[in-house]
Amino acid sequence: MRSVNRWSNPIERLNASATPPGRTRWITSTIPAARGTVTRRLGLRIRPTIASATFASQTWPELVLEDLDGLERDSAELAAYCAEKKVEQIRLLASYNHAYARAVREPVERNIAALRATLEALRRSGGNAGNSIIKCNLAEALLVAGDLEAAEAALQDGFAFVEQSGERYWLAGLHRLCGHVALKRREPDLLRAEACFKKAIEIARGQEARLLELRAAIDLAQLWRDTGSERDPRALLEPILATIEGGETTRDVRNAHALLAELV
Repeated sequence: MRSVNRWSNPIERLNASATPPGRTRWITSTIPAARGTVTRRLGLRIRPTIASATFASQTWPELVLEDLDGLERDSAELAAYCAEKKVEQIRLLASYNHAYARAVREPVERNIAALRATLEALRRSGGNAGNSIIKCNLAEALLVAGDLEAAEAALQDGFAFVEQSGERYWLAGLHRLCGHVALKRREPDLLRAEACFKKAIEIARGQEARLLELRAAIDLAQLWRDTGSERDPRALLEPILATIEGGETTRDVRNAHALLAELV
């Protein structure tokens, strides 16, 4: 049996190490200081260390939190630095992040093609770490672009990768997007969408991945509201928000509070 990754992403792991059980503390405000500490301790003049620390403490959190403005800007700077200093693997990852942010913000053909090109470059390099989130992000960009068939194919590719590798970082995200695909069909499949969102919540909860749990819960709560379900969206969202300490400025927490305000 393959081992299950408990954590959906490094941010959750860092949060849990410094937070009482059952609560998730957001650490985005400490990212610049953390990056400076890492580079000072591990060697300020070591270029791969600077590139890796910047990726892990700045652009990766922006990717996870879907801060697309920051991700596009900072990934472009990181990719340029890595190209100059010849830190190839981080350059590839930064280029992917930049292409993803641009494709979601402006889902036109040239940006989708650029995203696919960065994914192919990563594949040729042999790098597979974090591929569940990478494949999920491709599906999201395609969904935003309105290419439902390609988005579904990308999701199936993501599930196949998880099955083959056992890397489950973003498995909940894959299920959540499957729910969105179900809703985008010519005849929306409401039951499948609900099942997908519930599966995403179940997986995220098992990983203690509060961010992914909250995203899927928001989607499910919106579905219940829009379909006039007797289920109570507040009873779904409020317990999850209660486990999150801080993060009021993040998009997911703001969205959850906005939805709760609409339900009053």
